[in-house]
Amino acid sequence: MKTPILVLQYPNPERGSATIALAATRDRKALQAFKEAVLEEARLATMDWEADEVLHAQNQTELERLNKLLGLLIPDDENDNGVGESGRE
Repeated sequence: MKTPILVLQYPNPERGSATIALAATRDRKALQAFKEAVLEEARLATMDWEADEVLHAQNQTELERLNKLLGLLIPDDENDNGVGESGRE
């Protein structure tokens, strides 16, 4: 599996909703921190008791989707995907 790339984007008001990429990294620590932040936000969204039943179901489904995808792309243990540091693309 290829190593994911974390990209910092900035809105470009001259091009509507388009963004420009300012920086990118494949650093494992940065990817892990990103994964943790995204999953925490998704977990918090599922705890919103003011959301109606449909929104709660949507938030729960999104958390499950993110857990699955980010777990595949950014495993907690480098060896989970069979690729270590030497397997970078």
